[in-house]
Amino acid sequence: MFIDRIARCIDEGGIWMCFLDLAKAFDKVPHKRLIEKLQKHRIGGRLKCVIESCLANRRQRVYIK
Repeated sequence: MFIDRIARCIDEGGIWMCFLDLAKAFDKVPHKRLIEKLQKHRIGGRLKCVIESCLANRRQRVYIK
C-alpha cells in the first residue's frame, strides 16, 4: 500500500516527495471561504502560507451550466 511505502521510507531515513496539482480544487472553492475554513480548523503556519500563496493573484473561474 502507498502509505506503507512512505512510512517504511521515512523509518529508513529516506526522502520522499509528493506533487499535487491543486489548480482545479482552488478554482472550484471560493477562496475567502477556504481561508476561513483553514482558520476554523486551526490550520496555519507554513501550510496556510503555501495555500494563500497559491490563491494570490488567482482568478476564480465561473462555471455556468
